[in-house]
Amino acid sequence: MLASLQLQGADLLDRILDAAAVHARAALGVPVSLRRCENVEIREAMDDLQFESWCLRKDDEGLVVMAMATARDESGHACVVATGRFTFSTFAAPSASIVTRLGRLGASTK
Repeated sequence: MLASLQLQGADLLDRILDAAAVHARAALGVPVSLRRCENVEIREAMDDLQFESWCLRKDDEGLVVMAMATARDESGHACVVATGRFTFSTFAAPSASIVTRLGRLGASTK
């Protein structure tokens, strides 16, 4: 999918991913690691983009952030230009599942 994006589409993907990463860093701290991209839709690139992002879920797997870019079309109506759902994690604080596995490993070696 990414290989077939035009240059404008790739730039728009980069910008929407950056908006999602800013939200993830604010919630998780730095550094964050992108784990997954889902439901990414890139439409026609437009000028004067507005970016929004919000948290959908935070759990052991990481933080899932939805990001959206909007703009005004020729007639002045707001339209969605790009959307995507991105999962971020950090290795600074291991997930509960990792801690549980490490605990089991430690218990079996004692």
